[in-house]
Parts: sequence; structure tokens; C-alpha cells
Amino acid sequence: MLVLLLRFFFVVLAVLIGMTSGQYFYRALTEETFPPWLGGAMGFGIAVTLIAAEHAFRRRFTRSLVAFLIGLAGGLLLSFLLLAVLKLVLQDDELYRNLDLPLALVTTYLVVITVLRGADRFRLVLPFVEFQHQRTDTGALVLDLAALGDGRVPALVRAGVLDQRLLVHRRVLAAAEELIAAPDAAQQARGRRALDGLAQLRGLGRPLTIDETEIPNAASLADVLIGLTRLEGGRLIAGDHELARRAQAEGAAVIDLAELAAAANPGVRPGDVIHVAIEKVGEGKRQGVGHLDDGSLVVVNEADDKVGTRVKCTVLRLHNTAQGRMVFAELSG
Repeated sequence: MLVLLLRFFFVVLAVLIGMTSGQYFYRALTEETFPPWLGGAMGFGIAVTLIAAEHAFRRRFTRSLVAFLIGLAGGLLLSFLLLAVLKLVLQDDELYRNLDLPLALVTTYLVVITVLRGADRFRLVLPFVEFQHQRTDTGALVLDLAALGDGRVPALVRAGVLDQRLLVHRRVLAAAEELIAAPDAAQQARGRRALDGLAQLRGLGRPLTIDETEIPNAASLADVLIGLTRLEGGRLIAGDHELARRAQAEGAAVIDLAELAAAANPGVRPGDVIHVAIEKVGEGKRQGVGHLDDGSLVVVNEADDKVGTRVKCTVLRLHNTAQGRMVFAELSG
């Protein structure tokens, strides 16, 4: 709220300065009368452009009134020093009088925003006030497409294991919609699971944000997710094992759901009876393929004619691969 208020006053002051100081620069180019509304529009455009640039490279931060006062004092001091140097350099007093206020405004704004953005990174001791690193938000949890459709994620959120802010990039939703429009039934099911998982997470009442940040030089969805994780200083919840390995190689913090599942109870064991929706015909003779809620691939014997139905089957064996866990089962009854 404090940052929004600061931006509002910055825009208002920029408009007022544009309406007044703009006449000096306009008269230098033409002898016509300078309309005040044009100067105000120019000031508004410059202010909005500066705010947009600052917001595009934002970092999550702890806002503090103490940080605002420190930033304001530092900005005014830096403005004073810059104006002192500028007065020695410029020989035109009228030009200096029209540059001093815009320069002071822009410098103070940038310093205040910088201090506010990095407030949680500093430790300052003032009389009766200790301003130190006390970050309650340890970073966002960025979900990839596989994790969004993983039924274990809502359960982990309910259990309090994943208690940070959840973040889903817009391109993950776009990828889910592309899967739903694909001709392959298995891909369609995967896309629907992702959107259903998003609805479940929203229903838990936890902070969940659809992020639209443009990540520079991100050619693929994996680049976007890794870049966003770094930008947020958070962790990537990866249901895709290959994505998890790449993110770890690039130094991003990762929670690999496959490793998490392997460390905990596997959920199903040989001999367990499970229910699974057959999504497509398998590669083997008379095999049907489906998925468990955690994304594990299930291959069911004698189920090639059960596509589109939910069947009861018995687990025969489990097989772990680089892409995740495979469950081999046969129809029960």
C-alpha cells in the first residue's frame, strides 16, 4: 500500500512539473504558446514509463515505514549532491532552475524504491528501532505443469508442508489448454488434471497468484519456470523429473515430487486394489493406460477395450523410471 501511495504522488508531481517546467523546453524549440495540458501529459507519460520499468524488474520485499524514511533521507541527500554538481557544470541559471526539481524528484523516487525493495536485506540499528532481516515470506512456490496436475500437491498444502505463496505462470495454463485441445486422449487428460488441480488449490484458500512476468531470453516453458523461480527467490515444485534435474543444475531451489514420493510411503504396493480411468490403449497387447492422482502411469492388462471407463484392478508390480513411477496391474474380478 505504501508503494502504491508513493507511485500515486510521484505521478501527480510529475504531471505538475510537466505543466510548469515544460514551457521552458518548448520555448527553446518554437515561439508558439505551450499548452499546459501537453506538458502534464508528457510528465504523466515519463512517470508511468519509469514506474513500469521499475515494476518489470521487481523483487518481493518487506515494506516498512522505517525503510521509507531512510530512503527518503538518502534520496534527498543524493539529490542535493547531484544538484550541487549540476550547478557547477551548467552556466545557464534558467536551465538549472528548470532541471533541479525534476532531477530531485526522479532521484528521490529511485532511492526510496530501491530501499523499499531491499528492506528485508538490511540490518540497521537506530535509536529505539531495530530494522533487521525478518522475512516472513521465504519465497514463492512455483508450480510446473506436472505438479499442477499432481493430486499430492493439494494434500501437501492442506498438511502445511507447502505453506508458502503459490505461483503459477500464465504460460503453464496456456500449455494445459494446448494439451486439452490435442487429439491424444492421454494429453487431454493431462491438461484437464492440471486445470482441476488449479481449482483445488484455489479452493484451499491459500495465496495463489497467476504470474505474467516476462522472463528475458526464455525460449521454452522450462526456461520461464527456472527464471521465475530465481526472480522470486523461491522454490520450484517439479513433477517433471527432467525439469527438476535441469533446475538443480542451474542452481535453482527445487522440490522434486518424484523424490518426495520415493522418500515417503509409495502409496500403492503389489497386491493393492486401485481404481483407475483408462485413457488410451497401451503399447503392449491388450493393454490399457491410465494415471493415478499423483501422476503415476498405470498399465492395466486386458483393458484395451475399457478406454473412457474407470476400472478396478490389482497392482502386480512397481517400476521407477527417469520420467516417474510405472504401475503394472491387472483387472480385478
